[in-house]
Amino acid sequence: MRRTKRAIVKVLAAAAAFSVASCASTGGPFGISEEQGRALGEREHPKIVAAFGGEMNHPELFAYVDGITKKLMAVSENPAEPVKVTLLDSPVINAMALPGHVYVTRGLLALGNSEAELAGVIGHELGHIYKRHTARRISRGNMATLGSVLVGILTRNPGLMQTAGQAAQLYLLQFSREQEYESDLVGVRLLAAAGYDPAGAAEFLDSLDRYSKLESQIAGSQAAPPEFLSTHPNTAERVRRAAAEAQAVPRSAAMTAQNSRAQYLSKIDGVLYGDDPVKQGFIRGSEFIHPEMRISFSAPGGFKLQNTSTAVIATAQNAQMQFTGANSADSPAAIIQGPLAQQLGVQFSNIRQFSVGGRQGAAGYGRAQTQNGQVVDVQPFVIKWAGDTNYLFLWVSAQDATRSLQNGIEQSVASLREINPASINAPPTQRIDVVAVRSGDTVASLAQRSAFENYKRERFCVLNGLDTCASVAVGEQVKLVR
Repeated sequence: MRRTKRAIVKVLAAAAAFSVASCASTGGPFGISEEQGRALGEREHPKIVAAFGGEMNHPELFAYVDGITKKLMAVSENPAEPVKVTLLDSPVINAMALPGHVYVTRGLLALGNSEAELAGVIGHELGHIYKRHTARRISRGNMATLGSVLVGILTRNPGLMQTAGQAAQLYLLQFSREQEYESDLVGVRLLAAAGYDPAGAAEFLDSLDRYSKLESQIAGSQAAPPEFLSTHPNTAERVRRAAAEAQAVPRSAAMTAQNSRAQYLSKIDGVLYGDDPVKQGFIRGSEFIHPEMRISFSAPGGFKLQNTSTAVIATAQNAQMQFTGANSADSPAAIIQGPLAQQLGVQFSNIRQFSVGGRQGAAGYGRAQTQNGQVVDVQPFVIKWAGDTNYLFLWVSAQDATRSLQNGIEQSVASLREINPASINAPPTQRIDVVAVRSGDTVASLAQRSAFENYKRERFCVLNGLDTCASVAVGEQVKLVR
């Protein structure tokens, strides 16, 4: 979770920040003109950067990724169209596109294993730009809003539970199956035209699918999938189709020159892996601790905490919670009854006042209906923390479970407290460490050298794109996390 002042999505102020209607026009077949699209991209660019932790300060890595992008653009049908690359300092695995902009997170870079794989991701995002998919989705109003947070919680689909707000309304566009396949096709063709092995696109999608399955296994199916899977759906089918498309592309000897795993790994060696415990917070048992924001709180028993780029999520069998921050001068009660009710489409009643550590708070109660007709309870708790900074706990639970969960919910909210960072023993930051396999090294011995607490072997194999996870060759370079 990011610091409020810099990058926590301002959830409660989002409704006025971005109006779908204001983006629509009749300028062109996709609803908005190219000029309007570029203007929209420039307007939303700072919001995406803020929501994903800012830009990475890594000139060498930026030059490398920018060079790959320019190489792909040069062989496209629109080589003169300006596109700016931004590397986002976020551990989430995602890549995005706006008119005139392509975004890649450091989390995605860490999962990649060759230049061809990264080029496949960038080529796919360029496909969204060249085919004007973003413009189409905006003109039709098909974008994620804060309502998606509620829908995701209510349907127990963590993939939909992406925080919405003034940044997220655009970057969480849900592309259709056809648009995804269309962009995959563009990406594969750009790869081949630029001299890359077009199989790189399918290889990265396969790694992404394996990563998602492993994370679900580790979390007991309660983990949200990588954001890339939420905004770029149908991964398994896309792997098959991208692989088939790649097989149909004629190979040339030149294709092997730019696919070096060693060169790619040398560029990401030393890159931060996962959250920065001080700047982004960390989870210790059932407690979330954020030294830079100087706060902590505990989840009720039976809930599993997950720290994402824009919120902290707690998940149980029949309930979910999302904790985030928002800037508003309004009182907590006014926030609940005003912008929060409007964005969620829920009427809140039984507004009551409470205090946490001497700070003013308000809670409400409402009911909503899921897409399958299930009625659930929705309970927001807003605490006025300091100045215009507010913290929101949004709890959603099955009707038959709310009563038994209520004490735990109340205790979790009451556990929010200010901490002294000097008294917190934060875990060390972790980074990608590229090493050469030595004689006597095995998958098991290498995996044990990584800093992961569990599933070391499985994580090592997914991170390095090892299909069989059986052996490694002497001299081969592999990624550890240390």
